[in-house]
Amino acid sequence: MDRMTERRRDRRIPLGCKVGIRLEGQAAPVVGTCVELSVGGLTIHSSHVPRMDEVFEIAVLPPEPGGVYQPLHARVRVRRCDGLAQPGLYAMGVEIVEVIK
Repeated sequence: MDRMTERRRDRRIPLGCKVGIRLEGQAAPVVGTCVELSVGGLTIHSSHVPRMDEVFEIAVLPPEPGGVYQPLHARVRVRRCDGLAQPGLYAMGVEIVEVIK
């Protein structure tokens, strides 16, 4: 298989929901955007620059606050991080380690 071939088999759903990133040692969460969701992980855009394999908790808010959907709370592990064209903004691919609720 050549490097440019898509290796992920899970279907990815485009989103645009806010996500809170709770980092150890910080009182306030970092706010970002969950741009893509799959069975095994998410793509998040935020100002946080993670370490490879860093583990933290996230809360993906539903698209319509006050609706019937609850936030997705999960513990995730960073698998990749790339800078975006907008300075200070990064795209990180995270793997879902545990769904908290």
